[in-house]
Amino acid sequence: MIPELEAIKRLFLDEWDPIGVAEFPEACDEYDSYALQVFTSLHNGARAESIADYLSWLERDHMGLTALSGRSQTIADKVIAIHNSLPAA
Repeated sequence: MIPELEAIKRLFLDEWDPIGVAEFPEACDEYDSYALQVFTSLHNGARAESIADYLSWLERDHMGLTALSGRSQTIADKVIAIHNSLPAA
């Protein structure tokens, strides 16, 4: 288990959750592939802006939803805070 990746997974489920599955225990891994992509991007030097763009793209183009204004940037900022606060994997 990688603490940073686990924290990003938890953040996505608890706070991002664009399709509203957090209340369903069987869907606890719904956003894991996206979290892994963000985790990998972070370790390749991604900044908050590119993470926010990725999350907005996921919502709008991949999931066909209307991206909520500012939500992607807020989550991206929290991802960066997680990345900066935990020891490197």
